[in-house]
Amino acid sequence: MTQGRSIRLFLVDGTPNGLLTAEIMNWTGHVLTGPRSKLSELVQRPECGRTGIYFLVGPDPENSLRPLVYIGESDDVATRLKQHNRPEEKGGKDFWG
Repeated sequence: MTQGRSIRLFLVDGTPNGLLTAEIMNWTGHVLTGPRSKLSELVQRPECGRTGIYFLVGPDPENSLRPLVYIGESDDVATRLKQHNRPEEKGGKDFWG
């Protein structure tokens, strides 16, 4: 039988639409999420400077009924997210929000 687990959520700015951190108790992983409009705050968090995977989510320009998701990994997620924040012609990704 599978044993239950607890998840601890922290609303960084006190709102559910801002930055949020999540931890599963007794697990070394950590989740950090936030909208692109809060990227400058997100990349300042210590969790964002670690090795990890990340998801960029936005509308699919070819089909508005589904999202477009880019999955990446980096030894320094903050640095990589800043690179994705550039215009597409400079190596960034424009679709995510």
